[in-house]
Amino acid sequence: MTYWFFAAGSGTYQELDPIEDVPDELRRMNGLFEERLLYTAAPELSERSADDLRKELAGGPQRGFGADDTVVVYYSGHGLRGGGRHYLACTDTIHAAPAATALATEDLVRLLAERGVRRLLLVLHTCHAGAGGAEAVRDVARMVLGEFAQRPEAYQKQQLVSFSVLCSSRAYETAVGQSFAHALEAAVNDEACGGVLAKKLLLETLVDHVNGRLKGTAQHATHATFLSEGSEYGFFPNPRYRKGVQEGAPLTQQRAGHDGTGFAGRTAALERLDAWLNSPAAPGGWLAITGAPGSGKSTLLRAFHRRVEERATPAYGFGPTVTLLVDVRHRRLEYLSSRMAEIRGSARAAVAAGGRFVLLVDGLEEAGQPGDDEPRRIAERMKALTTDLPHIRVVATAPKWPARQMGVGAEVDLDGEDPTEDMTAYAARLLVEPDGPGSGSGWSPEEARTAAPDIVRLAGGNHLLLRLIALRTAMAPPADDAGPLDQHTEPPTVTRAFLDLLRTRCADDQEFGTVCQLLTSLAFSRGAGLPRASGLWSRVTMRASDMPESLTEEQVQRVLDIAAPLVAECLDPAGRSAYRLHHESYAEALRDEAPRGMAERVEWALREELEELADIHKDRPYLDPEAPWGDPGQGPTATKLAKDIADLVHARVQEIYVELAGTLPSWWKEFPETVIVTSPSGLEIKSPPTDTQGGQTVVVHAPEGGNMHVRRFSQQNRWE
Repeated sequence: MTYWFFAAGSGTYQELDPIEDVPDELRRMNGLFEERLLYTAAPELSERSADDLRKELAGGPQRGFGADDTVVVYYSGHGLRGGGRHYLACTDTIHAAPAATALATEDLVRLLAERGVRRLLLVLHTCHAGAGGAEAVRDVARMVLGEFAQRPEAYQKQQLVSFSVLCSSRAYETAVGQSFAHALEAAVNDEACGGVLAKKLLLETLVDHVNGRLKGTAQHATHATFLSEGSEYGFFPNPRYRKGVQEGAPLTQQRAGHDGTGFAGRTAALERLDAWLNSPAAPGGWLAITGAPGSGKSTLLRAFHRRVEERATPAYGFGPTVTLLVDVRHRRLEYLSSRMAEIRGSARAAVAAGGRFVLLVDGLEEAGQPGDDEPRRIAERMKALTTDLPHIRVVATAPKWPARQMGVGAEVDLDGEDPTEDMTAYAARLLVEPDGPGSGSGWSPEEARTAAPDIVRLAGGNHLLLRLIALRTAMAPPADDAGPLDQHTEPPTVTRAFLDLLRTRCADDQEFGTVCQLLTSLAFSRGAGLPRASGLWSRVTMRASDMPESLTEEQVQRVLDIAAPLVAECLDPAGRSAYRLHHESYAEALRDEAPRGMAERVEWALREELEELADIHKDRPYLDPEAPWGDPGQGPTATKLAKDIADLVHARVQEIYVELAGTLPSWWKEFPETVIVTSPSGLEIKSPPTDTQGGQTVVVHAPEGGNMHVRRFSQQNRWE
């Protein structure tokens, strides 16, 4: 497989006005595609006549493209329109005779198609480029495919399968200077278009970013994809992509290309996992790593994954081993199946050679949407795998109560272990290398070993809390006269430690507020999180929080840098980089601090923004299609939601009432009537003095503008 890049264009003409920037632009694009995108760049086709350009692009009989090759052609220069066609001007082009002296855009496509190109991207930086792109779409793709369809069977395999066009301007717009080239280069190099997990940069994302940089130039880039193999083909490989980086790791570690300190602080648990994996007996089900939130289940799973890969060699006495680590948080069984399909061939080969396939599933308890049955579906699939395939081993993180009901064959319970010694070593490592191997702080190993026991004691066995305290402690140099870390503080909680670390990493309170607003949008988002692409994350935050000023990409980048230990990059269904809180406990902390109604406001803001960005986010993966929320104001939708919640509360109370009345008849007699009053905006209850007859009057008020929901339940078992 070879990625080919051709840069062509003309800046000097016999008749047309010269363009001084073309040679520099072609060199710039050659460098971008060759150095950043790892294309093989052909010699620049600069200052050619129309005939010479045709000959060089057509090549000879022996210069065909391979079946797996990808070709990108970038053309810069004058563009002409005539007779309903678009032409690329060459050095000898005559304005009055473009058909004879210029290269028609459709001929450019045909020349490459005849060489067997199957995946083709045209990048046209000319005036009226949009007309050329549209023409290529409408006519060239249909005509070229039709021509090949009439040829012998041997040529059928050379048909175009992926064909896209990227244009620097719309029809009748003027493309000026190198502004488009500079904007395209900036988009490729910007993390906003794709982080370390995204394998490719989507054309729609790049074009949106380019247009953001062209704002104010009266020039608008466009693109179109007309042939595609399933999802959009990756003509732009992501230069920041790091193979092997896992979704479950914090962003600091993802950016560094590793998944932590290399030490989980759970030596005994790792040994138990090793023994289970290497046992010759059939597993009899999947193994669950259980424990309370923050006990380090995901950290242990990633450490075990790393351990299995390191030992998957004959030197350790094992056959070939294929491993797959899948984060199923907010995802469905189908996602797990698709990830398994990606490595099916290598897994089968390993098993055929006497090896094994190890599947590791993280975040089972958070699979799907809250309240649905997705964790059980995935667990049933894992049980079926271990039952039907003797050479597969499945390990998953899970809470205790459902794990023991869903086909678990073995369990490693982190709550039942005393990892004090290991956690002390883990805390010391975090103090010295807070962002993983190679990172640094002001702490020496000796100082870290001295302070680590206090951190472990403060954490009380909570792995997540230990990490937060250690990261916060590592930010300040050790003091010689410092006493115990908790001598002036209340016992820490995950929420307090999370917010304290976040605040310490901010320059001031204003920046802390901006960080919290952006992260709160993530806390209330669904699925894989929110992408930066097209500014969706920042736009949702501004709309949901009623921010008076627009958030810039620089501010969003600053927030990601500040919160890097606390957020994680993920992939949405389209393969875009999206961001979420690294741990659900962080999301809960932000949700608890958020103003009332923020969940509805984020959902509403998402709907509004996705309507405006429908061309870019076609799949709408960030919304719950059954969510009842609309405008979060005091309209009918908000009122209906409050009533639905009240009905659920009242129904539950009724169930309890009936159950107790049946088992405790005396209770029924003492409470012949029950009244339930609920209000989404709070209640004020006043109890005047008891009257002379022994009765009592209770007055209940809802706040001004609020509403109450009242239900009465009597012995006649009737709601009123």
